Amino acid sequence: MAHLRYNDAQVQILDNARFCQKTDAINRRVNAVYFRGLGMTLLEAARLANVSVNTVRKFAAAFESEGLAAVIADAREGPPSALDPHAEVIKADFSAHPPGSLAQAADRIAELTGVRRQATQVRIFMRGLGIAPRRLSPIPGKADPMRQADFKKTSWILC
Repeated sequence: MAHLRYNDAQVQILDNARFCQKTDAINRRVNAVYFRGLGMTLLEAARLANVSVNTVRKFAAAFESEGLAAVIADAREGPPSALDPHAEVIKADFSAHPPGSLAQAADRIAELTGVRRQATQVRIFMRGLGIAPRRLSPIPGKADPMRQADFKKTSWILC
């Protein structure tokens, strides 16, 4: 192994960031730059991090010029949603009055913001806000309240 390419502080920053990124691809990039910083050749660093030599070269240069932020930047996220500026209003409204279905949620979002989205985009947006779909089921018609109360007292295991 050759000499360190980066100083101890830079190697420590890379070591701390190696496994805590939001995607495996970014973790592999940080690992590649870390291995390169330890003095390994491009080929060794690429093999250990399971990335291409060009990836090691590109992100090592980015780390040297711009720092860790350039290595962990995820360019695959795409443009921001038109609903992002209205997220707080939508979340407050849905917390006060939860929609019964995705179609109702889409209609309410259109009323609140003027932005109409299909059910799939509404579902993704709601999950991003931390709002889960409601899971409702009917109450059985022939339920015996006395037997249910007895069952709750004797059969449930409380954590």
